[in-house]
Amino acid sequence: MADRSSSTPSYRTAFLAGIVGLAIALTGCQAKIVQHGNVPDEDEVVQIQPGQDDKNRVEQLLGSPSTTGTFGDDVWYYVSKRTSQTAFFEPDVIDQGVLAIAFDSQGIVQDLKVYDKSDGRLVAMVDRQTPTHGNELTIIQQMLGNFGRFSPDQNGPKTGPTGTTGAPGGV
Repeated sequence: MADRSSSTPSYRTAFLAGIVGLAIALTGCQAKIVQHGNVPDEDEVVQIQPGQDDKNRVEQLLGSPSTTGTFGDDVWYYVSKRTSQTAFFEPDVIDQGVLAIAFDSQGIVQDLKVYDKSDGRLVAMVDRQTPTHGNELTIIQQMLGNFGRFSPDQNGPKTGPTGTTGAPGGV
């Protein structure tokens, strides 16, 4: 008759190892929330008065902007985005927002606009490639093509037909 007491611990050890492995695997599947950008406090944003406050006051309240307008600093943008990502899957956008503050030429606030996720648009990416002229060489062809191309400089710098090295001043 076989002794069962010697084989029981190996089953128990395998079972416990499986439970621990499953717990570790499930912990890796927990969603990770990531916040990007500057989220201005709503209480501070409502303190900004168009026609009265200037850039200094806005910067005191909200801090420096995420970015400014393309053709000058007449518009300040405060951009924020919160995403959730589980394991290796694409991140899902939970919330995103842009606060745009427009200034006049004297730096006085003219307008405030808030954009959210519903105002965003998807941009289609183009997969085309720009053709380049010339030969397409493999890495091996490139490495082998350099053998014999360069030789050690035994007699000093090479001189041109006029006896100069090509450096400014004929040196």
